Amino acid sequence: MARMGKNYRRKRETAPTFYVIPRKREVFVTDVSPGPHPKEYSYDPITLLRDVLKLVYTRREALRVIKDGKLVIDGKVRRNHKFPIGLMDIVELPAADLVYRMLPYKGKLIYPVKIPKEEKNLKLCLIKTKVMVKGGKIQLGTHDGRSFLIDNGKEYSPGDSLLIEVPSQRIIDVIKLERGVLVLVIRGARIGKIGRALEIMKGTFTTKPSVKVSFNGEEVILPKEVVMPVGVEKPVITIPVEG
Repeated sequence: MARMGKNYRRKRETAPTFYVIPRKREVFVTDVSPGPHPKEYSYDPITLLRDVLKLVYTRREALRVIKDGKLVIDGKVRRNHKFPIGLMDIVELPAADLVYRMLPYKGKLIYPVKIPKEEKNLKLCLIKTKVMVKGGKIQLGTHDGRSFLIDNGKEYSPGDSLLIEVPSQRIIDVIKLERGVLVLVIRGARIGKIGRALEIMKGTFTTKPSVKVSFNGEEVILPKEVVMPVGVEKPVITIPVEG
């Protein structure tokens, strides 16, 4: 008999390559639902709790933790076991007294890194879009699906990072993508490395915008879309240094 509903499971071998799970098993992982991060760039809560953080042993235990409201993402309790958890998200487990930030680390697209509790309300968001809306206001769209309405958008541009407070979404600071700023590589062969921007190069008819970055004296040109400003003298949040 044909399946009548949508299948919310996927085999492990079809999961994103950064998933910290065995691949050669006939075991399923939970598919994520539409949300702030694309499915290919996010973890589902069950896999994160069971296979990555190893705080539970089974899917049933993970579901109990989630349904009991013990999983907090960016300052909000999330009871949806398919909620996508992605880059820069803050994962808090108050019952276990643990706080993590999802960062490019150990060669993985995203990986949970323990952070000080003082930073659990601080998040970096990469500006992806900037448009004028009705009323003359400027709307900023970020990599994690957030929208910000501001009166004066002159100091904000796509490629910049916003340091915000969660869950209030109050903008604390903006880190401009400009010469001299520290940038974090969020995709590609140098994922997880922090370097200093030497030059911001505009795109042409045949080339995309790019950034010349110095990694300990080695100069590399990277696509603008794979770097994220994180600070000037030092990162404004805790980020493990990988180079």
